[in-house]
Amino acid sequence: MVTEQDLLAAVNRAFEVTGRGMASWAAPHPDRSPLAVEYSRVTDASKWRIIGARADAWFVALVDAGLARLELGADVQWQVAPRTVISRSDRAVPRATDALALVVSRSQVGDVEDAGVTLGAGDPAVHVAWFPECGCDACDGGSQDVLDDLDAHLLGIVSGAFRRLSAGGREITVIGDGGWSASNLSPHDDVARILADATGWDEVAGASWLHPF
Repeated sequence: MVTEQDLLAAVNRAFEVTGRGMASWAAPHPDRSPLAVEYSRVTDASKWRIIGARADAWFVALVDAGLARLELGADVQWQVAPRTVISRSDRAVPRATDALALVVSRSQVGDVEDAGVTLGAGDPAVHVAWFPECGCDACDGGSQDVLDDLDAHLLGIVSGAFRRLSAGGREITVIGDGGWSASNLSPHDDVARILADATGWDEVAGASWLHPF
């Protein structure tokens, strides 16, 4: 059985290849507030391709471990179309029964059509997140924060921890370790109670890819 630690180690090894020639970078303004002009400026959109290289490393690790098969140039159907501009999509289809397929779509950052990543889960796919969340100079916190966030979301899907609950425009997303985010909740919504009993909510969730088949 492949463990989460085994898989992450394999991703790191694969990233040495898929990310070759790509430069990481530190937060460009750690000791000051962003300038007003930086909020409307994307100096180097192409640098964000490192995110796609990290996603490619996940695909390599998942396929090499025998956990999935890869569909390049997949024709992805979305439950609700993401707000990103997508240029192409790949999909990893898990071998494990009842596990969610993983969609990695290249999406536009600035004037570069494939610099970012839009992540989806399931078939039809529910939009999970996009990376970077904002590629402008002001919001740039360095490459490692974004890569760590991508890893957390991918591991959440692969481990079976990911859940997306929706009802009447409200959404709750669980990635892992008990953490969650939400939108459009009312003051009366008790998230802990909803997560324990999601009756009345539409839910997208799947089994772990890592368990024996």
